[in-house]
Amino acid sequence: MPTDHSRPEESGPRLELLAAEGGWEEVPGVASVEIHAEEPTPVPALTPLQQFAEQYRPVRQAYVQLVHAYAEAARPVVEAAARGIEAYGRALRQAGLIDQHGRVVARPDRPSWQSPYGPPTRRR
Repeated sequence: MPTDHSRPEESGPRLELLAAEGGWEEVPGVASVEIHAEEPTPVPALTPLQQFAEQYRPVRQAYVQLVHAYAEAARPVVEAAARGIEAYGRALRQAGLIDQHGRVVARPDRPSWQSPYGPPTRRR
């Protein structure tokens, strides 16, 4: 059996650790070594999409806050517009121009196929 000539043979156990410089360093005073090897819990790798989502989470949260603030600020304007549109619809229904479902009521002075923009045909 070949012998490693860089380390002198000694009797008894010894422990050597790989040094940062690349050589071996002996740890003095070690009588025995017991190693307990446990498999680490595997950490699933993140997909690029998951990495992107994690990286831009603060941007997403800031955007959500902005949208909520905008919605709260716009609420009175939208509610006022809805009230105005509802009043306009009531006026059109009272005038007989639309029915209760909001559909246009046919004008009696011309057939349904005739354009509503031209004058009605003259009867002879």
